[in-house]
Amino acid sequence: MTVGVTVLSHSAWGQIDLAQPETFGSMIDVSDTSYQVRVEQRVIIRIPRHTPINASMGSRSTAKIAAIRYKEEKVGKCLLMDRLIGSRPGRKESLDLVTRDGLLIRAYLGDGCLAREFYAGAYMERASDGKLCIDRDVLHARTGAKCEVDKFRLLVPQ
Repeated sequence: MTVGVTVLSHSAWGQIDLAQPETFGSMIDVSDTSYQVRVEQRVIIRIPRHTPINASMGSRSTAKIAAIRYKEEKVGKCLLMDRLIGSRPGRKESLDLVTRDGLLIRAYLGDGCLAREFYAGAYMERASDGKLCIDRDVLHARTGAKCEVDKFRLLVPQ
């Protein structure tokens, strides 16, 4: 599709006889086809890096939190984006997401994606349904990495 713009001076507008539409149409090459312009808005959601420990808690609490073991349970194929408040890199190709409810959800990243790329958090484009879904949405890292999510797992302390 080619779009052309014609600018006419004030005196040129005075020379056009609007009673004869074929004269005007031939001047700017108007065809019978009409086009529609659609303006879309992009909303980018940022999930900041989540630090689960308060600085006031000290190093003993850090060791206790690191020692917690989790088991994985199925959680579904989509997460509500509004519920996500933080992220942290997991093992190799997984990203741990924290929800407003305090749940920890592991997102397994697609082929060739490493969790360490998301050291500063993650970005995603808001979908029309407001959900982050597997095999559909893409997570973006500040390093330029773009990764699809292969599956989600709920992390439950053992």
